Amino acid sequence: MKCAYCGAELKVGCVYCSVCGKEAQIVSDYNLLEDDFLRGLLKEKKDKIQKKRRSENKKGKGAVSSNQKTGKKKKKPIGFLIMAVFLILVVGIVLLVNYSWNNSYDYQMKKAEDYQGRKDYQKAEKCLKRALELDGSSEDARLRLAEVYLQQEEYEKARIILLELLEEGEESREVCERLIQVYEAQEDYEAIEKLSREITDTEILELFEDYLAKPPVIEPEGGMYQEEIEVELTSEENCKIYYTLDGSDPREGKEYTKPILLEPGKNIWIRAVSCNKFGVYGEEEQERFMIKLTKPNAPHVVPSGGNFYGPQTITITVPEGCRVYYTWDGAEPTQESSQYTEPISMPEGNNVLSLILVDKYGMTSDVLKCNYVYIPQ
Repeated sequence: MKCAYCGAELKVGCVYCSVCGKEAQIVSDYNLLEDDFLRGLLKEKKDKIQKKRRSENKKGKGAVSSNQKTGKKKKKPIGFLIMAVFLILVVGIVLLVNYSWNNSYDYQMKKAEDYQGRKDYQKAEKCLKRALELDGSSEDARLRLAEVYLQQEEYEKARIILLELLEEGEESREVCERLIQVYEAQEDYEAIEKLSREITDTEILELFEDYLAKPPVIEPEGGMYQEEIEVELTSEENCKIYYTLDGSDPREGKEYTKPILLEPGKNIWIRAVSCNKFGVYGEEEQERFMIKLTKPNAPHVVPSGGNFYGPQTITITVPEGCRVYYTWDGAEPTQESSQYTEPISMPEGNNVLSLILVDKYGMTSDVLKCNYVYIPQ
């Protein structure tokens, strides 16, 4: 230690400085320079320590990371195994579910209905075909498949399925309704008419009403008539009527345009059929007629005979379309005899007026004889 006043070295245990005699003030042996130097050393050492720690920390992190990597590598086989088992389970479940769905008739039908509702007809068709592989006898699946074909405008495929259903089972309204749609799309209205002839259920037959022509009505009814008659044929609106008078096929006959005048003295067999706007012929109607004319009555004469004493005029009533012929010489009148056209003056004496009436059909009445005795006064 040194004296604080003179800087002399102080002996150990001395209270006073042996040089200046002053009371000893203990001062550190190092000076400020030494202190700064020491601090510098300490700081340098501290910096080295901190630098070393940072370096160790970096290496520590690297080591940790490496350890972690090493740890992962050690744990990777276990994690991979767990993941693999999990994936196998998931795949197994998916395959099991798909297998179950693929082999479920109800599921395929449900999916087909769903696809059909979304107008994805190809997928609906695929589901329905699979459903039929599972249950080939299903009428519901076949009917729905025919409907899908209809929606895809594959009419021939739909027709084949529907005809098979109709042949295999009882009369079905749904089958007939879809068959009508097929034939209408194909404009095969004759096939609709043919199909209607195979149906006996009256409720199902209602489906065909718009496509069929009803039989024509013939008035008057057939029978024997003693006078000329006109026959009228009527049918539904927008229908044409074809007819024949000799019993031949009316489809090859004349088109009806006005009432038919039946000739007398013949057996007449009228056959008639209606044809609608689709060109479809309906059921035919037929009637037989016999126009058998009778002799007309003798003409009405005024006066019809008697004794007369003054001039007389004889008047004869002639029906429309008829003619009267007469003679005075007792000969039987014919159509070559005198024809009555105006009142006849009664001749004098005892005379017989002979008359016949010829009607519009050329039928002749019996001879009417009227005896007149005219004696003038």
